[in-house]
Amino acid sequence: MGRKLESPETTISSLEKSIAQIANLHNVYDITVVTPMFGGGYLAGQIDTEQLVRTGTVRGQLRFWWRATRGAAYENVYELRKREVEIFGDTSRPSCVKIWIEQTTSKSTGRIHFPKYALYSAGAEVDTAKKNSIEHTIGHTFKLHIIYKQPFDDIAKSMDLEEIERKEIEPALWAWINFGGVGARTRRGCGSLYCEGISPTIDNCTHENFLPWFDKQIEKYDLNLLQANQSRKWPTLCKHIKFRPHTEGIQDAWNEAIEAYRLFRRRANKGKDKHKPGRSHWPEADSIRTITGMAHPKHKKKCPASKPDKLIAFPRAQLGLPIIFEFKQKMDEDKSLSYEELRNRKRWEKEPYKTQLVPKNKDRLASPVILKPLACSPHKSLGIVAVLNQPMLEGVDLEANGRTVKQVGTKEIYPDISYDDNPMQDNKKVYMSAVEAFLNSKEVGKFCKSTNLKRY
Repeated sequence: MGRKLESPETTISSLEKSIAQIANLHNVYDITVVTPMFGGGYLAGQIDTEQLVRTGTVRGQLRFWWRATRGAAYENVYELRKREVEIFGDTSRPSCVKIWIEQTTSKSTGRIHFPKYALYSAGAEVDTAKKNSIEHTIGHTFKLHIIYKQPFDDIAKSMDLEEIERKEIEPALWAWINFGGVGARTRRGCGSLYCEGISPTIDNCTHENFLPWFDKQIEKYDLNLLQANQSRKWPTLCKHIKFRPHTEGIQDAWNEAIEAYRLFRRRANKGKDKHKPGRSHWPEADSIRTITGMAHPKHKKKCPASKPDKLIAFPRAQLGLPIIFEFKQKMDEDKSLSYEELRNRKRWEKEPYKTQLVPKNKDRLASPVILKPLACSPHKSLGIVAVLNQPMLEGVDLEANGRTVKQVGTKEIYPDISYDDNPMQDNKKVYMSAVEAFLNSKEVGKFCKSTNLKRY
């Protein structure tokens, strides 16, 4: 009789058990997905129903959140990279941290839906992704195994594995569980997680107790988080967090956080029809009209009238890129005009064509704003607004039809301007940072006072 061949799954399982037996430390964490995932599979925007959470993905998340927490203490990329390789390894050095995922269930336990703006501009695959995610991901549980194994590297043999666990991996795990997630769009609350012992308790999530709990975690993990006006060359978690005054259902907390952001980003005049917003209070639209020399006769005059003449400013670039600008080409006033009259209108009497604001030498720039329900149980959460400190943008490009029509510099991204109804200012101060303006906005103020913002 020939020897029975083992399946790849059996071989991997045996290998994992062998590794666990010789390991110095082996921890297991039970984790629950509390909001629907978006993406995370082989295809962009799609989940993998056979293996919702992948080992490689979690490992990448832990490395990111290690840099965002423990990494804030390093002043340059060289020092950061040196320590990161000691812990997580690289192509020439094995890691002392072994990770794998054990899927336990993929049965959905709820009907939580994506807030519409959470997936804004995510692409044509959104509708299919929504259905699959709601059916398969909410309530999905998995076990995260983390093994700390003494590496064979002579330099690393002296490393204290218990110290690596306590000071390096645990803070990354804490930050990932509470401020990150699985899949894509985690900074908009998709794929949020809950883990007992790492997530805050319901008692921690009160108006009086949340910040003391947060500060205690920072002290526990000996983290040197930066202030809002500080940054490194990589994203780091900011010390300042805005939050709701009480816990609520995960759907409600998520809706409120997303709605506060939506209202801030889309500030506009009320217009004649209360159901249709008027012209934007933000400077980007009029800036594009100035750059292209194009504007509908209705929009020849700047709005509001106190806005500086020929202002060029793109402050929302700080909130994530690319940004696509599409202007309405046919106004209500044009309904009485014939096709021939509209066609013969001069170029400069039309609204600008489709343009987009893109980062230099990159396809996209992730938003530094985190909006999510921070879970304190599989069904209860605290709505939060958190921020990742990122280095200042040195410039972005305004493109049309694949070519650059304007190189936008730092002064245009961080404008120091004042005019009526400017979203970048309040009664006390003009903000040069759109992120800072959002944190101090009336929308976030209402969010923190439990004013109902959500729209169903």
